[in-house]
Amino acid sequence: MAEIFSEWLEKLKSKIDIAEVVSQYVSLQERGSKKWACCPFHHEKTPSFCLYEQSQSYHCFGCGVGGDAITFVQEVEHTDFMGAVKILADKYHVPVPDFSKSDSNANLRKHKDKLFEMMRETATYFNQNLKAEVGKPAREYLAKRGITMQTATIFGLGYSIGRSQLVAHLISKGFSKENMQEAGLVDTSQSGNVVDTMAGRLIVPIINNMKQVVAFGGRVLDDSLPKYKNTRETVLFNKSKEIFGQHSIKRLKLETVVNELIVVEGYMDVISLFQSGVKNAIASMGTSLTQEQAKLIKRYVNKVVICYDGDGAGQKATMRGLDILYNQGLEVRVVSLPEKLDPDEYVRKYGKESYLKLLVEAKPLFEHKLLTLASGYDLTSPQEKGKYAVEAMKIIKPLEDPAMIEAYIEYVAKQTGLSKDTLKRQLDVSEATGVIAQPEQVKLSASAFDRAVRYVLYGLFGGVEGANCETDLSQYISDNKQKSLYDLYRAKKDSDGNTMEELLKHEEENPEVRAILEEGSKVGDNDAKKYFDDCVNTIVKKGNKQRKRALTQAIDSEQDADAKFIMMSQLAQNNMKK
Repeated sequence: MAEIFSEWLEKLKSKIDIAEVVSQYVSLQERGSKKWACCPFHHEKTPSFCLYEQSQSYHCFGCGVGGDAITFVQEVEHTDFMGAVKILADKYHVPVPDFSKSDSNANLRKHKDKLFEMMRETATYFNQNLKAEVGKPAREYLAKRGITMQTATIFGLGYSIGRSQLVAHLISKGFSKENMQEAGLVDTSQSGNVVDTMAGRLIVPIINNMKQVVAFGGRVLDDSLPKYKNTRETVLFNKSKEIFGQHSIKRLKLETVVNELIVVEGYMDVISLFQSGVKNAIASMGTSLTQEQAKLIKRYVNKVVICYDGDGAGQKATMRGLDILYNQGLEVRVVSLPEKLDPDEYVRKYGKESYLKLLVEAKPLFEHKLLTLASGYDLTSPQEKGKYAVEAMKIIKPLEDPAMIEAYIEYVAKQTGLSKDTLKRQLDVSEATGVIAQPEQVKLSASAFDRAVRYVLYGLFGGVEGANCETDLSQYISDNKQKSLYDLYRAKKDSDGNTMEELLKHEEENPEVRAILEEGSKVGDNDAKKYFDDCVNTIVKKGNKQRKRALTQAIDSEQDADAKFIMMSQLAQNNMKK
């Protein structure tokens, strides 16, 4: 199979002209036998990006990047190897064969392609509605919010004019009602009719990093509730693995240097900020950032400012998002919006310059954590001061850089009036007892079996692409905290409710959630599926051994003959399992 793929890849490479590919993104200038351009990967005024047509490669003498056409497309489109290959195959009209042995995989891909085609048609239809006479209410709504039609075009905004029009349009284009239901475009009314899910709403298409429409968001034009509605999770759309605004960020990176992204909560925040001139914003489309979204952000930049809504839910989401982004190696700063405003409301009320000033004043991650912690204590009280210092050292403890630890100890010393020596002793106590930010975590088992359970739960809640387990693992999981999460998974298994967002809802009440996320972060994407399957096997094998040991001990201590017979029968069944 690998040899067949390599042959096909060589065939594709033979058709690729790297100059033709690169010229889609930058202007090339001929100098002697080579072509030069200003590098698309860093900002420069004098061209230092060089093409070598004989070897079909490139090298930038400014920032050091280099590679072939596939590498170039990977970097400029912010996609993976196969994503770049598919983009080039499409450009040069080279069909991509199914390299899988499974016919079912080929059929699934063909079916998904049809759904993507339908989603593209739907987006076009909604956009045409917005521009037509029927779209006047939506255009007036956008004008009230200061959104121009130019911005609406950039984001592909649209309008759903009624409950049945989309259904009729898509049927006329050859798509079935089953297709529409599978992609989350329609609902079934009480009368049994299939109707447009987003009827009467301003439509925002959600586009993935392959420039495919995967879902839609809808906003009412009045004050009715709910204000916002998103496509449910489907075979095309996993909310925890997408970020809104990627396509505009790709375009922006070709125009200027983008060192930092602003992470906001909703798509209207992104659009409103873009309209005001703040163009480097993306949205997590909810209150809970996920590991997958953080990894995707890492492909674009190394620095982020997280700027969620100023209400209580937004603040909790901010704290969860901080750790997830930081654990991906991103440099994190935090903006706290006043008056419980969201970014859209703030920038419309106070303008771009005021918002940019907030960005400049954004606090580094650990300073924000310490400030947030301090707001819960009366630092004029000696007792409260001491309690705050103990908790503050738990926040500082995870820092690995001695200089940063020293700086934050000095920061806490100024806040509390306590000496740095006292705080250092408290830090040593935290280190000796293993206490960091959540004391209950140190009580969690670190056995291979429990780590396997955590990774399987991570996979089942959407952390591993293609993760599936038909075996009922509840018979092997004895830890109550783990079992409650596995039971949650089983309860929502058939309702598309098993997402990382669902898991994060239980983070505060169940310390296993944090351990599950940490376990999931240890394995790279390429090895994730195989590791998941290995963990399932570990659970089954070790679980059977544990059951056998427990049954044997129970049989030895059981005095009742009938009960002993039943347990011996269970032991015999257990021995039959591989």
